[in-house]
Amino acid sequence: MNFLIISPNSPQLSIGGVERYIKNLIEYCERQEGRYYFILPSKTKDAIIKQKNVTIYYRESLDMAPRPGKGLDIGLASKKTVKSKSHEFFSFLNTFIEQKEIDAVIAQNFHVGLPPSYSLLVNMICHAKDVPLFLQLHSFSTNELQTELINNLFWQKIICVSKSVAGDVFQKGSNIKSLTTKYLGVNIKEFNQVVNKKWLKKKLKLSQEKKVILCASRILHGYKDIIQEKGFINLLDAFSKIAHQDESLRLLLAIGKPPARLHIQFQEALKKLEGFIQIHGVEDQVIVRTFKLEEMPRVYAGSDVFVLASENETFGQVYLEAMACGLPVLGTKVGGVPEIIEDGVNGYLTIPNDASHLSNRLLSLLNDKDVRQLFIANGLKTIDRQFNSEKTFKTLFSFIEKTLLKI
Repeated sequence: MNFLIISPNSPQLSIGGVERYIKNLIEYCERQEGRYYFILPSKTKDAIIKQKNVTIYYRESLDMAPRPGKGLDIGLASKKTVKSKSHEFFSFLNTFIEQKEIDAVIAQNFHVGLPPSYSLLVNMICHAKDVPLFLQLHSFSTNELQTELINNLFWQKIICVSKSVAGDVFQKGSNIKSLTTKYLGVNIKEFNQVVNKKWLKKKLKLSQEKKVILCASRILHGYKDIIQEKGFINLLDAFSKIAHQDESLRLLLAIGKPPARLHIQFQEALKKLEGFIQIHGVEDQVIVRTFKLEEMPRVYAGSDVFVLASENETFGQVYLEAMACGLPVLGTKVGGVPEIIEDGVNGYLTIPNDASHLSNRLLSLLNDKDVRQLFIANGLKTIDRQFNSEKTFKTLFSFIEKTLLKI
């Protein structure tokens, strides 16, 4: 079969959860039968890369994140840009699907990643050519327009990355018959316990005796900072309550680097984050760094504990990566996180925006070797049982193929 996957997120541009998912998906598809085509955004020029049975088309017309600006002229220019790029996207895709004899199209996060016109265009093309179209949701719908795009277009099925996402869109009006949950997974060939554990502390110029609490997340969503939403402020407050008790503690904030177009907003968000570090008086024990995508397995492996205290999470790819690298994890009891972490079994679930509860859990985990070992062992079992990407991708394509047979 010939599959086409279209994503507004590209591992060439940034290193967020959807980007890592696309990277893993490409590697999985290279080992399968059939032909797989990917259309991903390019920030400079169009390009084609062939990798075994996978062909990746990088298209500038998909690099359509909103640009900030002031005044009417900027808004009009933006509309002209959207019109021009969406027209180019339509012309390319309309011909592409027919020439490549595509059997199914899987659109990734189209409700938030692109202007609404793109969802309409891909639906028009697939509907006219009678090609089944699947929508994979990696994030919640946050406004009425996004909800309408999910509920009222011609998606054959809506594939949600967690039950939490499925429940959210169902509550907002999606037909239950169109919904399914297919979990993301982690590539255990990259993220595992065999990874070099000494690399991180050497890179940070820390002695191997230092204890590293790792938090890995992006701090921007589009042009808006999400420092509070990702729990950084709460985590800094919690860390300040225990940092003075052990001078060997270090809190590493591994920040996902955004596309180059967001450089100014990224620097502003970093300054804001550094301000909160100073407010809590932990400058000497907090480290803020960006890492390359290929460095992240060594970042996890070289840490001692992983924590992400978000106010909400659709799923939480970072928890899977941390578990696979043999880290005990702490998360918040929100969104899809409890679908990964079972409190007291393979990690701790904390109360969102409760610094005292989080600090107590952190201190308990740091001081109890037996609990850490329990969480590590059970975390590895969780990955093997539910979240090995080889298994989750196989489940995803099996579902799509069975759906196509019923049409």
